[in-house]
Amino acid sequence: MRDLVYLSEQKLNACLLGATDPRFPLLSGSLQVPVGPVTTQVSLGSPASNPQVTEAGLERAVGRLIKHHAPCSLDSSNLCPNQWVHFDLDMALKTVHEDSGTVPDDIALFVGCSPSTDPTATDTGVLLCGSIQHLRVQAQSAGRMGSGTSWLHEMIAEIARRDARGAGVIPEFLTEMVPNRRLVDSIESASYGVYSWMSREYTPPRRNRMRGYAKVLIDAGPPQFVHRLIVATPLFVENAPQRPTREGWWRRRITRHQTSST
Repeated sequence: MRDLVYLSEQKLNACLLGATDPRFPLLSGSLQVPVGPVTTQVSLGSPASNPQVTEAGLERAVGRLIKHHAPCSLDSSNLCPNQWVHFDLDMALKTVHEDSGTVPDDIALFVGCSPSTDPTATDTGVLLCGSIQHLRVQAQSAGRMGSGTSWLHEMIAEIARRDARGAGVIPEFLTEMVPNRRLVDSIESASYGVYSWMSREYTPPRRNRMRGYAKVLIDAGPPQFVHRLIVATPLFVENAPQRPTREGWWRRRITRHQTSST
């Protein structure tokens, strides 16, 4: 049984299976997941109706995603908008709202870091952005998204609106998504600022191991920034078994040795 944290049924239907395809009954039966917080949605349309997704339907969607879209790993180079990636790393989850005012939270943010397998390269920062209506767990609020992030906030809201309309394709140039929003800071700079802030506030000891699939929005890195940052919108995020600590591994090794010696 999957321990879901976030699931976009709209992406599952519109982007992968086709909402009207009778061969793939997805929103029926039940997949036991806790329902997310009941919150007034701001600029993201009507709150989700929280339809139940079958375990088999989700597995089928993942199978089709792998077969038809070949998700990349986070350390793949030159990722482009609309590419699918898979991830499995320690992440922190928080909800936020737009910088101005004290409106209810409407955005869910996941932050994590993927260690580089190349000793000459830097690690890769990961920022997942989605609508709070797809959360399946209670999440702590981090308050305002931060100054200079209004365009980033509106872009995430527009992705949610596109998902609701069944328009799953993201423009190659993200500025096309919100043409009327005055671009004070670049979308890359705003994303990097949000990632850096969350990384400082929610350090690795405060994160949990999570895994899932997401669609790439931005792949930014040197020389403009200190390290690489991938911004993506998730299909689903689930809790994964925690990795054993080095101390735990050493204790198990001692126990096995003692057992074999008796």
